[in-house]
Amino acid sequence: MRLFFYKSILVFILFVLAIHFSFGVITKQIKREYSNIISKEKIENIKNKIREELKNGSQKDVLIKPEDAKLLNDFLIKLRSELKENNNK
Repeated sequence: MRLFFYKSILVFILFVLAIHFSFGVITKQIKREYSNIISKEKIENIKNKIREELKNGSQKDVLIKPEDAKLLNDFLIKLRSELKENNNK
């Protein structure tokens, strides 16, 4: 009976250690990926891409289609009117 008890405790401890180490590896991997996403190099890369797109967009004659411009204008007018209504309350 003692042997069964000792084996059971050993299996339980090994199980707990396996879970602990597997979660540790997973959390380290997530932290590593998170730091890679927010690294300064990635941020600079994104800024440079935005700058390039702004330069390309400013060189075009027509930035947006007329129907898109009308839609945006209507949306902004509605937004302004709602903001004025909320300010007056």
